[in-house]
Amino acid sequence: MNRLHYKQVIKWMLVITIFLFLGKMVWENWNQVKEASFDFRPFPLILSTLIFAFSYFIQIWAWYLITLKLGIAISIRETWESWFYSQLGKYLPGKVWLLLSRFYFYESKGKSKKAISIALYLETATILLAAGFLFLIALIFFKEIKVFGYENQWEWLVVPFILAFIFIHPRILQKIVNWLIIRFKREPISLTITYPDVLFVFFVCILAWLVGGVGFYLFLVSVFPVSSQHLIFLAGALAISSTLGLVALFAPSGLGVREGALVYLLSFLMPSPIAVILSVLTRLWMTLIEMGLIGVVYLTRLFKRSVEKGNLHGKI
Repeated sequence: MNRLHYKQVIKWMLVITIFLFLGKMVWENWNQVKEASFDFRPFPLILSTLIFAFSYFIQIWAWYLITLKLGIAISIRETWESWFYSQLGKYLPGKVWLLLSRFYFYESKGKSKKAISIALYLETATILLAAGFLFLIALIFFKEIKVFGYENQWEWLVVPFILAFIFIHPRILQKIVNWLIIRFKREPISLTITYPDVLFVFFVCILAWLVGGVGFYLFLVSVFPVSSQHLIFLAGALAISSTLGLVALFAPSGLGVREGALVYLLSFLMPSPIAVILSVLTRLWMTLIEMGLIGVVYLTRLFKRSVEKGNLHGKI
């Protein structure tokens, strides 16, 4: 328990250190903040919230397609309920709760544990790969933005992408999984999902990031002027910073990590202290949208139960 306690302390110290560094950046450049042309615009804010919220349902569509092809699909209502509830796991250190909550939900529905594990792997792999791909496209089309400080900065990303596409191929994935399963003296599996199916899910994930990127751009425009010509770059920046936050296991919901990465990328388009403020505002905006959607799911479920209960009493 003491060891676990120390780990938690170290994790939160890292998160706090990142925010202290960002706060120091704003404090030392406060004149730039005072001179910035902040201007609140309600309509872009409302539109950005609706568009970004819609991107979540595109992600749910990708998840549903995976479960459908693997033969473990449940009803649409149960799918989006379980998906939204599982997002609460992001706010706990380790991120494992995000996956475990959905795993146990599908297991309670009598679905194969092996198929559920494969589905969760494919969802995670495709959403991360789609984020990286969108960021790569942004680097190719916006060569004037040198994120890594040199020409053709995207070339070194090609090999990892090729390897990633190999490891989401169902045949290769099936061989790896069966090799592990046989070592534990379990029955091998046969995946029913095809590579074209996986690639289609991958493109659905790209669509989700793009729609989310449009919402993100409109959110920035609602408080600070940003050129529309940077929309793709902003979509890629949000995607890759969110991905870094997701893979940072020590940070609950990528807290600090996502902000740090987003500040670095936004600083190519605006002064760094402005980027810090917009990054923090983006965190609050995205969190409110997530909590709002989860709340709607919960209230819808309560309403459905009350209606069913009322109908039952009516029959009696």
